[in-house]
Amino acid sequence: MIVSKEYGKIILIVLMTLAFWFFPNLATADDHEREHRDSRRHEISKKHEDKRERKKDDKGNEVTGQLALWFLVAANLSVALSIIFKSANRFLPLGTKSKSLINRFNKFHKKYLRRFHYVLNPIGICIAFFHFLLSSCRSSPFPELGLLLMTLIVGLGLMIKFKVTPKWMRRFVYRLHTSSATFSALIFVLVIGHLIVD
Repeated sequence: MIVSKEYGKIILIVLMTLAFWFFPNLATADDHEREHRDSRRHEISKKHEDKRERKKDDKGNEVTGQLALWFLVAANLSVALSIIFKSANRFLPLGTKSKSLINRFNKFHKKYLRRFHYVLNPIGICIAFFHFLLSSCRSSPFPELGLLLMTLIVGLGLMIKFKVTPKWMRRFVYRLHTSSATFSALIFVLVIGHLIVD
C-alpha cells in the first residue's frame, strides 16, 4: 500500500515534468499574463500621470489675458452695435420714426466709433500675442489655434481697410472677415482653450 502511494507520487512528478517540458507555455502563462496586465496598467497610469503633469504645467498670464480681452471687446463694440441695430430694423415691428432714429444712430456710431475698431484690434492682437508667449499650455493646441484665427481675422480687416488686395478678391476677403462662421469658430476655440487651461 505504501509502495503504491510512493509510485503514484513519482508518476505524478514525472508527468508534470514532461508536461512542462513539452509545453513550456503552461509554466509561464500566468506570469506572462500578469506581466502583460502589469505593463498595461503601468502604461495607463503613466499616460494619466503625464496628462496631470501637462495640466500642472498649464498656466495663463492673467494680466495680459484680461488686457487683450478688454481691448478686443472695446475694438469690436461698434461692430456689435451695428449688428444689433441692423437686426432690430429688419426683424422688430417698429414704426418709421423708430427705424429712422436707429439708422441715424447707426450712421453716427459708425462715423465716430469705427475708427477705434481699426486702432484697438491690432493693439489687442499684439497684447494677445504677448499673452500667448507669457502663458504655457502643453495639454491643448487650442491657444495656438485661437491666436492664429484671431490674427487671420485682424489681418483680413487690415487688408480691407488699406485695400491691399486685388479688386476681384476684395469681396471674398470682406465676407471672410465679417462672416459669422469665422467669428463663431474664433469664440469657440478661445473659450474651449481657456477652459482647458483653467
